[in-house]
Amino acid sequence: MKIILLQDVRDVGKKFEERFVADGYATNFLLPRNMALVADKSGLAKAQQMKDQGEAKRALEEKELSEKEAKRQEKHQALEEFRLSQREPS
Repeated sequence: MKIILLQDVRDVGKKFEERFVADGYATNFLLPRNMALVADKSGLAKAQQMKDQGEAKRALEEKELSEKEAKRQEKHQALEEFRLSQREPS
């Protein structure tokens, strides 16, 4: 049976990979535990939607992280300038 993995499964594959597995393994283990979807038209669409949502979330997190890093750098630079201005004799 052809499936799409929804998470990493040891000795089978990684998340969002399409794999052929034994019918019994898919129907008795992977599908009931929501570890995989059947690789039909609707399963492919659902997996693609999940993948897109994950990528959008990851991009948003990276953007927030870079903004925080920029603010941190800005504060650090202001502190360094203040520290240097205190050292200079008036």
